[in-house]
Amino acid sequence: MRDRPPDAKARALVVELVEASPLPPPFPDEADEAHGRPAQSRETPRGLAVAATTFALIVGLAAGGWWFASLGRQTGLGTNTSGSEPAAFTTQAVNVAVVSEDGTVLRGQLWSGDEVGVIVAPGYGDDVVAARQVANSLVASGHTILYFNLRGQRPSGGLQDVATLPSDLRAVVTDLGTRGVESIYLIAYEQAATAAVVLAAEPSGLEGVAAVFAYEMYDGLDARQAAAASTAPLLFIAAEGPNGGAAGAASLAAANGDSEPYILSARPPAALSSDHFSPKVVRAVLDFIEE
Repeated sequence: MRDRPPDAKARALVVELVEASPLPPPFPDEADEAHGRPAQSRETPRGLAVAATTFALIVGLAAGGWWFASLGRQTGLGTNTSGSEPAAFTTQAVNVAVVSEDGTVLRGQLWSGDEVGVIVAPGYGDDVVAARQVANSLVASGHTILYFNLRGQRPSGGLQDVATLPSDLRAVVTDLGTRGVESIYLIAYEQAATAAVVLAAEPSGLEGVAAVFAYEMYDGLDARQAAAASTAPLLFIAAEGPNGGAAGAASLAAANGDSEPYILSARPPAALSSDHFSPKVVRAVLDFIEE
């Protein structure tokens, strides 16, 4: 019989609690040593004592985290998942950690709101700023918003790997489901948008996916085939012009059969992409959620 894998929710909780701990790390930072800053010897009693304390803390938190995972994280780390009441709306982001299927830690920010959860994922291109701006703007809707960085995008761990995007997105969707929301929407850009469409073809529990500037095919991820088999409503957002992806969005919408592409007007030459497109993306996403 195969060993049961560690519970990802408990592992993520341990990461969040340990990172929030006021205790210093057990050993000096290698960056400090490299830059000549004084660092305490690793053999000193204080270093050993702190290491022992940190180890004991991690063991204790792991045990407590396993128990908390069955009931949901507490409001100080996200939201109560008992199902009785959603967390109070707040414009203050809380740093969160999501543990992927292979143990890579993905990091992001959570704004607790109502029972509607919205995940915003950037791509690997120039739309990282736009994705973050969309997440910030969606906070005013009162929904629970989770923005996270892909693996390979600091402060998330790991190295960029397109093949893991669907599973990483699945881990984030699962994580948000433990934070007191009843429905989850996924807003993704570029490569992550292609992966989001692939995820939508699975029984992912998503209420809808908004794919912004998605590729029809990217490094083995086939969004067109997935769009035809999607189990969740899809919204394809693109822009006019040679690099706006309008043709791809129309093709994906046609493959899906139940959606129409949402084509934004062309960007003025002097305008930043995030300044011009982001408010329109926010409006399109909110309309999509409210349908």
